[in-house]
Amino acid sequence: MTVGPHPPSVYWRRRALVAVGAAILVLLGWLAVRGSGGTPAAVSSAPTAPTSGTGASGTSAPGDLPSPSFVQATTDTSTTPTAVHGPPPSNVTPCGDDQIAVTVAASPSPGVVGGTFTFSVAIVSKADDWCSRDLGSGAQEIQVLHNGALLYSSDDCRTGTGHTSDVRAFAAGDAVRYRYPWSSYRITPHECALAKTPAPPGTYQVVARVGTKISAPVDFTINR
Repeated sequence: MTVGPHPPSVYWRRRALVAVGAAILVLLGWLAVRGSGGTPAAVSSAPTAPTSGTGASGTSAPGDLPSPSFVQATTDTSTTPTAVHGPPPSNVTPCGDDQIAVTVAASPSPGVVGGTFTFSVAIVSKADDWCSRDLGSGAQEIQVLHNGALLYSSDDCRTGTGHTSDVRAFAAGDAVRYRYPWSSYRITPHECALAKTPAPPGTYQVVARVGTKISAPVDFTINR
């Protein structure tokens, strides 16, 4: 449709000029954005979950959790001086269960639903002389119980290389510490897979085992 006293061709030419001008403005805007560093980054709708129960919210998304394994903890020599002794003799005998002490602690406690907990295991020699003990991942186990029933065992998460042996010689009073992470989504007995929902609020127990030596159970709490 044309409006005005001029021929229709005049109005069509004006409209063509306006369309070309608009296209040029769009092209210039695109070139400016590209020259300034590309298209803006997409904003994710999924929150970033911390990898341990000690994060800001204390929760973790199941896909962000580390694979569970025993990791030897370094000793803080500023608070716990390391005993100085010579090398072990060549004929070190194995430590009996009555010659070592095994203790476990849970952190954080209380934690929150969906959180990841760290279990700290300490193995201390009570022998009067040198003795040796296997501290490999095949000899160690963490158990989580609820109301006396087994909820989780670290033995269920071992792969083909998870039964390693690591025989250590202990002088009198020597101690070795390990850390083990447990996701509260691992709550299906005899399986390592993550459940769809985490352990509910309540009081739980953790037990550590080194060979046939078993620690006393220790309570820890999961809050809502």
